[in-house]
Amino acid sequence: MNTFLLEILTPESPFFKGECVSVVLPATDGMLGIMAGHSPLTAAVDNGRITFTGPEGNVRICAVSRGMVSVSARRVRVLCESAVYPEDIDEEAERLRMQEAEIEMRKRKSYEDYTVSQLAFAKSFNLLKVKQYSDRNPNM
Repeated sequence: MNTFLLEILTPESPFFKGECVSVVLPATDGMLGIMAGHSPLTAAVDNGRITFTGPEGNVRICAVSRGMVSVSARRVRVLCESAVYPEDIDEEAERLRMQEAEIEMRKRKSYEDYTVSQLAFAKSFNLLKVKQYSDRNPNM
C-alpha cells in the first residue's frame, strides 16, 4: 500500500509527523480526501476533524482550527492554528469557554471584539464536536 508523509504543524510545535495511507480533512468548500500520489494542491483548511489512517490500518482523529494544506505526491503538510487529540479535550472547560464567548458576542461591542468572540466560540464548538464524535466512535 502506498504511503505519504503527513505533517500537521501548529505555531507552537509540530503536532504529528508520520507515514499515512489516507487523510480526510475539512477544507473550506467541503471535506477533502487525500491518498498517496494525489495531484499537487493547496487549499484552505476550516475548523473541523482530520481523520488519518496509518500503514497498519490504525485510524486517528484530531480537531484542527483554520489553516492551509499543501499536497504533493509524497507529502501532505497541514499548517493550522491549533490541533488537539480528542482525549486531550477538557469538555467542561470548552463548554465554559463557549458560553463566555457567546456572552461576549451578545454584548455587541466593537466589530473586532465580536469577531474575536466569534472565533473563540467556533473553536470551542469544534473541539466539543470532535470530542463527542470520538466518544461515539471509540475505535478511532
